[in-house]
Amino acid sequence: MTICHYWLVYAPPVAEKVLEQEVAVVGVVSKVIGSGTRPYVTLDLKQLGQYKVPWYRAIRINASLSGELPAELHETVLSGSAILKPFRSRKNFTVFDAELYAFRSQIFYKGRIAVSEVIAGEQKASRAVYRDWVAEAFEGLHFGWFYYVLLTGDKSAIAQADKDHFKSLGLSHLLAISGLHVAIVFALSFALCKFGLWLFWPHLSQWHNYQLGYFVFALGLSGVYVWLSGLQVSAQRAWLMALLGACCFLFARQLSPARVLLYALVVILVANPFAVLNLGLYFSFLAVVTIFFVFRTLMQESEHTSKVKLLCYLQCALFVTLLPLTLYSYHGFSASSILVNLLVVPLLTVVIFPLLLLHTLAVLIMDKAVLGPFDALLNSVYQWVNSFPYHWWQTGTVSIEVVTLGYLALLLCMCAVTRIFAWIPLSAGVIFSVLERPPDWQVDVFDVGHGTAVLVSTQGKGILVDLGASYFSRYSLFDNVIKLYLEANRIRLLHTVISHDDSDHNGGLADLYRYDGGRSLGLFHEGDGKALCTLKTVTMDKLTIESLWPVAPMNSDNNNSCVIRVSDGNTNLLLPGDIEQLAEHALLALQGGKVPADILIAPHHGSNTSSSMAFVSAVAPRWVVFSRGYYSPWRLPHEEVVERYQLIGSRMLDTAEEGQIRFKITGTDVQSETARDRKSFWFLR
Repeated sequence: MTICHYWLVYAPPVAEKVLEQEVAVVGVVSKVIGSGTRPYVTLDLKQLGQYKVPWYRAIRINASLSGELPAELHETVLSGSAILKPFRSRKNFTVFDAELYAFRSQIFYKGRIAVSEVIAGEQKASRAVYRDWVAEAFEGLHFGWFYYVLLTGDKSAIAQADKDHFKSLGLSHLLAISGLHVAIVFALSFALCKFGLWLFWPHLSQWHNYQLGYFVFALGLSGVYVWLSGLQVSAQRAWLMALLGACCFLFARQLSPARVLLYALVVILVANPFAVLNLGLYFSFLAVVTIFFVFRTLMQESEHTSKVKLLCYLQCALFVTLLPLTLYSYHGFSASSILVNLLVVPLLTVVIFPLLLLHTLAVLIMDKAVLGPFDALLNSVYQWVNSFPYHWWQTGTVSIEVVTLGYLALLLCMCAVTRIFAWIPLSAGVIFSVLERPPDWQVDVFDVGHGTAVLVSTQGKGILVDLGASYFSRYSLFDNVIKLYLEANRIRLLHTVISHDDSDHNGGLADLYRYDGGRSLGLFHEGDGKALCTLKTVTMDKLTIESLWPVAPMNSDNNNSCVIRVSDGNTNLLLPGDIEQLAEHALLALQGGKVPADILIAPHHGSNTSSSMAFVSAVAPRWVVFSRGYYSPWRLPHEEVVERYQLIGSRMLDTAEEGQIRFKITGTDVQSETARDRKSFWFLR
């Protein structure tokens, strides 16, 4: 079934050889990613060459546009000629997997489109019209973005600071349309239909049973809400369970809650087996299992449990049940989430959603806003709560093995008979964590496309050499890869070295200043990331870090690259930036005794302007790493460079092919691993 679904829905629609030449495309702009003279967009295709996209498929491409373009691109129909390549993105440990996201979103290609015709003014899709109207209805309110998310499921307008605040408070689940949201909409729709019938036809409602009508209305309205909010997995699960529950009530049948949940899961997986790749599926179903378990347990103890006690038990149980998955996904947890959710969830159910309904009706009927005073009060409380520190506790990465053992222990605890055996997986998890001895030091060569970013770490401290690039003035590799990796692995950045002033090496400089105020640039750059590095030697635990070059300014930025040597006395790492052959020969003449290395980051990404035979022979690396982009216009690494390293027997690794490359060094032992080996799927190339 999975294979059939893949070939029907997720398989690339045309062969790669078709993309080797210009191909005609027609599509609708569904998302504008970057602006400027060549805007970057996501295009939902209607036709690709001779291939007409069938109704049951979504074929999307990410592409830059050229030609005569309208000021407003969103939902515009474009046609033109495209040069496309299969979608391939960077692959790094721990952080967001763009390739997996693209697969789930059915983004198959990326490239460039020369637009020949713009078909503007076509009627927008219903979902787009609805989102535009909702955005306008809440414009000017402090929490307009939050109300917009609650009603549309579209998170594109959320500021990163607000995402971080919600995460630290344990409220991230409110930003994804979940069973809670659907249940509230279903209940409000049911009550609204019942109240409306009583209000307009009071005598009829006394003599007839309109339960079927109430359920149909509530299911219909909540179903529309699920569709408008993007058909998220957790929302689908909730609606299917509501449908099954309504059918059981109307036809006087009984189904256990567990069976209802199981049927909903089966329907979702039959409709899309690849839903198992979505962590939301696991959060959603685990939460529902927990709710059922708490209700059953408390009802067995007493049928008159107070609502406050029930809510407290429920929030504590949800916190414990979802904790392993939260640690695995977010590398930490919210210390205040239980208390905050005890207050916010009832507020959302009883106050916020009804007020949103009232506000939208007032805007629709009378063109008047009613949320202003409540919004101001809510914003004041929100600012006050955020003024307290230490909401979020960063724990570091948690392995899937530890998460599995944690859930096995929870499963055993659910039954009184097996509870005594829960210590076994708990002990195994503790032993697994303790025995997993960290290396003496570690080298992480990030996959940043065409560019360089290398982190050397030991005992929770690190030195970063280069920051990678920044794109569209809004996407920085430092912010979206390196910083997240530092936080997830609880590494304190002591020093940063910028090899030279090229955008593929210092593109994240502004983000670094925001991260630590330039503190880590103090030693090697005296706080100025654009200045040449100074010759320094510093120790970091057992490591000696030394800058060998430049001794004096040369004729180009590349030759002025800072050359860094890292050594523990047994294993040496050399990072030569983008130095070219002229600087290589000068470096050998001045520091020839210090260049031999076990691990070398190939100078200038493997260009034939560097890696002279004299330099390669002098360094004689066991491993050489090419840090480059997969679709390199310069066709790096050059063949003659590869041949030189082959001649001396170096093992070559390539971030474009292997993703992030990691070296773990303990004593004289060096072990390497790559992100594409660890995070590989058969359906991704």
